[in-house]
Amino acid sequence: MSTARKVIWWRARTSKSRTGWSSMSADLISRDPHLKRLLDEGFELEMRELVLLLVHSVPYVKRDKSLGRGTLVCTLSLDTQGLTASPQTDHTMWFTGETPCHRDGAPMTNIIHNSNEATVGSDIKVHHYFSSKPEGTGQYANIYDKVVTYESHLGSAARSHDKTANARTGVTLASAQDDSPFAIPDSASARYGIVAANRKLRGRVAIIGLGGTGAYLLDLAAKTRVAEIHLYDDDQLLNHNLFRSPGAPEPVLAKNFPRKVDYYAALYARMHKGVKPHPTRVKADNIDEFAGYDFVFVCVDKGSSRRVIAEGLVRLGIPFVDTGIGLGLEHNTLDGCARATFIAPGTPWAEVATHLSFGDDDEEADVYGTEIQTAELNSLNAIMAIMRWKRWLTFYRDERNERNATYMIEGNNITNRGA
Repeated sequence: MSTARKVIWWRARTSKSRTGWSSMSADLISRDPHLKRLLDEGFELEMRELVLLLVHSVPYVKRDKSLGRGTLVCTLSLDTQGLTASPQTDHTMWFTGETPCHRDGAPMTNIIHNSNEATVGSDIKVHHYFSSKPEGTGQYANIYDKVVTYESHLGSAARSHDKTANARTGVTLASAQDDSPFAIPDSASARYGIVAANRKLRGRVAIIGLGGTGAYLLDLAAKTRVAEIHLYDDDQLLNHNLFRSPGAPEPVLAKNFPRKVDYYAALYARMHKGVKPHPTRVKADNIDEFAGYDFVFVCVDKGSSRRVIAEGLVRLGIPFVDTGIGLGLEHNTLDGCARATFIAPGTPWAEVATHLSFGDDDEEADVYGTEIQTAELNSLNAIMAIMRWKRWLTFYRDERNERNATYMIEGNNITNRGA
């Protein structure tokens, strides 16, 4: 290698600038023994989305036999403690850079699965996809072995030209706070390539009513990237509530009959950092505080409460989904329906009133006000509501744009009505 080329190589190797790469907190790296070992040996590590590992400054040979530096990218397999799993179930890596080659400039087809440009996570541009299975189980024992193996594939060829070419540069990237609202790493979004889609689910949402449907809604919303989930209900958590709510009861949290919102906020704080309890009933005199929310889920069973909430949200221009279930028992057989009604900002009140029932004991016997509830119908109602919200935000494809969806038990079908 010429002296001029070596100077350029040295500058690239010792540079601490990473324009365009924002580093998150190094908490996982410091806690995880395998990542810490990589860091201690001098690898330039960066974490994105809590589960995407980037290894910068990996030396490789280009087609013209000159040397370059690229970045290895992979999704971490994590255990239940949020640390890297042993073994790592994914044996592949992405690479950002030119085509990596052997010493003679021939492409490394032995590890290059394809060279299609792609985006990993929300904004990481990659150019090649590597596949190199270790012998035996086909899985790397840990993330340390995986990184070292792939660095060796690329770096060995580079070191045949310059023995100082190494990914162990000793450069430590600056730390910055991650914007994830989750209390645990979201490995699913990165694994399935839906990080960008999940970022559409943002802002502040509220759930009014933490009965069966509201509790299941919280369970689903807590798995999205919304910044905050505000819970409104002034009732205590009683034993029968637990039989139409997600998961098993948490005895320590459920003792002394806590308010529903306090119980569920403490429970789901393990999953999402932005769950906020409000042990209060929503009325005309406090509905204006909902002006600060981006979306509201209404899960109440009183027609009079539904009217007050709907009138307030329509006036404030806040989009919302109103839910309701109705079950009847005859000859020991249950029949009924579940409904999800979406109201977009700007919808005239007269139109809203045609889709929502505001009677409690009127002569038409409001079907949504009946008291029988079951876990499966509550959960289905919550799913209908959360999916309508996600279609509103274009997370899911939506060409129908329905106003009202009703699931009928007898017949097992969903009917949709437009505006």
